Amino acid sequence: MLLSDKEWGEYFIGGEEGFFDISSSSSGIDKNKLSNISDDDSNTLPYVTRTDIDNGINRFIHKKQNDKYKLDEGNVITIGLDTQTVFFQPHQFYTGQNVQILRHERLNKHNALFLIPLLKVQMEKFNWGGNGATLGRLFRTRIMLPVHNGEVDWVFMENYIKNIKEKKSKKYFKQQV
Repeated sequence: MLLSDKEWGEYFIGGEEGFFDISSSSSGIDKNKLSNISDDDSNTLPYVTRTDIDNGINRFIHKKQNDKYKLDEGNVITIGLDTQTVFFQPHQFYTGQNVQILRHERLNKHNALFLIPLLKVQMEKFNWGGNGATLGRLFRTRIMLPVHNGEVDWVFMENYIKNIKEKKSKKYFKQQV
């Protein structure tokens, strides 16, 4: 299962011909506007910002926020526009400002781990300030993806990551025994 043995195709990240459906987050809550911050873990959700640590999660906030802020559904990739941070969000969440959401019906935690490094490479050309990762720039950015019979090879991406995880698990579990 080598990357060099695969055929690769070029795809726009978003836009009409894009691979992902990209949109702004549904919430975009400024940190100073958060309400109902709670230490009760049973009723909290991630607050995802443009930070480059902790999977983009700045803190956990109470599930109930101002009605004008809508939750974003999980199973998506987030991109912090000014910081070019890229993470997979498996669960519902709220966001801070300037976070874009990438959706695809076939996205899951395994193929997301394959896609995120590819997206991060593309984000390197953007920087803080005037040349950040705007929605328009994301629509014009291309990404190389493995293909099979002319279609994106989702099975390969998923199996590639599962194979790496299995090898690492065997290696580290063997060392512990």
